[in-house]
Amino acid sequence: MRDAVWLGVVVVAMVLIVAGLLWPRSSLPPEGHRILPIAEAPEGGDIELPASSTGEAFRLGDQDARYWWVYFGYTSCPDACPVSLALISGALSRLPDDLRGRVGGLFVSLDPERDDEARLREYANHFHPDIVAATGADVQIREIAARYGVFYRHTEVESALGYVVDHTSATYLVGPAGELLEVHPHGTSSSELLAALEKHLASR
Repeated sequence: MRDAVWLGVVVVAMVLIVAGLLWPRSSLPPEGHRILPIAEAPEGGDIELPASSTGEAFRLGDQDARYWWVYFGYTSCPDACPVSLALISGALSRLPDDLRGRVGGLFVSLDPERDDEARLREYANHFHPDIVAATGADVQIREIAARYGVFYRHTEVESALGYVVDHTSATYLVGPAGELLEVHPHGTSSSELLAALEKHLASR
């Protein structure tokens, strides 16, 4: 049942992307989930988390991919997360042959209570094979989120979800040494993500 729901959300996200009907940067869906702003002057840096969709611990610096589009969210997210991951998926699918395997997508879950490895794997598989989903203890998540300027909070709602996670919705382009190269606002298109990556590669 959950598969069908997530697949439906992804399909709707892709249709909206094609139609250009993305959600605004600050929104309040029926479930109460809010998109929060990003903090000023994020630092970025390496990301190391003990649980991931690969079934192993994840560390950005240990992966074959040298560039990453990183997004912070949660698998029960009703709107911003599937849209953003669909856009990252689109950028990964458009990579030229010489960049395939050198670029990956990372989804960092801000909801470790619900997002275990099995759920992360199930969720990531709906998007692109080069997207990894990872999470860890709350203290680990908060430290990483702070470095990336991500705000988030759990908000109780009167629905089957029980609570939603209000969070910053931005996509981060991260380089080989964990350096933060670009911060893309919510709704940045796949072509814009790819153009920014190619710009940074050309300058090296």
